[in-house]
Amino acid sequence: MNTLKLKEANQNYVVYQYRPEDKGVPGEVRMNVGEDKAFIALRAEKDSSTEHYGFKAAKAVKECVEERQLPFEFINAWG
Repeated sequence: MNTLKLKEANQNYVVYQYRPEDKGVPGEVRMNVGEDKAFIALRAEKDSSTEHYGFKAAKAVKECVEERQLPFEFINAWG
């Protein structure tokens, strides 16, 4: 589970902070407008060495941008 918070959004890019299991120092996921992929700009303190949480957060941010819905805060959970 990730907790994501909108940090910045403008006409050029969107940045969300993500915090794995709502613990530790958050990381950042960024998606530039016009690109088809979000990326980890800063890895969260509690993210695994494989950046599993960051990968899931980037996927969630990409979906938000594609749907043109940028919630201020949301939880990204998976089974």
